[in-house]
Amino acid sequence: LYYHQTQALEKLTVLNRNKRFRTLLVLPTGAGKTRTAVHWLLRYAVDERKKALWIAHRHLLIEQAADGFERYTTKDMLYKESSFSYRLVSGKHDYAIRIKKEDNVLLATKDTIAKNLKSLDQWLDGEEIYLVIDEAHHSTAKSYRMIIDYVEQKSATMKLLGLTATPFRTLESEKGYLEKIYQDQ
Repeated sequence: LYYHQTQALEKLTVLNRNKRFRTLLVLPTGAGKTRTAVHWLLRYAVDERKKALWIAHRHLLIEQAADGFERYTTKDMLYKESSFSYRLVSGKHDYAIRIKKEDNVLLATKDTIAKNLKSLDQWLDGEEIYLVIDEAHHSTAKSYRMIIDYVEQKSATMKLLGLTATPFRTLESEKGYLEKIYQDQ
C-alpha cells in the first residue's frame, strides 16, 4: 500500500474501536479507495468473523471489489480465518434470495438490494455489519438512505464507510445530505 492508503487504514482502525461509526474515505480517482477498503475489511471484518456489505450503483464496481477481495486475501491479511465466502448480488450475478447466513461478504448493486431488503434479514440478524457505500456521493438518493436505515435497524451494530472522490453534491436541494448521512450520531 502507498503512504496515503496506510494513513487511511490507521485512521479507520482508530474509528473501529467505537461500537458504531459513520465516515467517508475521500481519495482522488485512482488513488486506491477500493484497495484500501478491502484491506481494512479483510483485517477487521472478515478476520474477526464480522460481516461486510458492499453496495455500489454499477456491476463493474462490485466486480472490482470482488477482484480486490480475491487478489488481496493472503496469510498476512487473515490471521484467524483461513477462508471466507463472498457473494455478488445483482441482476447480472446471483439473486438476493440466495443470500445465506454464512456469507461473510456481500457485494451488491444498490437497485437489487433496495428491491429485496427482506432478503437481508437472516444475514443481518444480530450481526455487527460493516456497510460500505462505493461512490458515496450517490448515497443521498432515497434508495441508498433506505438501505442504510434498514441495515442499521436489522443488525446489532453498523459501521458505515463511504468511499468517494467527490464528497459533495451539486444540487442545491441536496446540500448537507452527505454530512447528515456520514456524521456520527
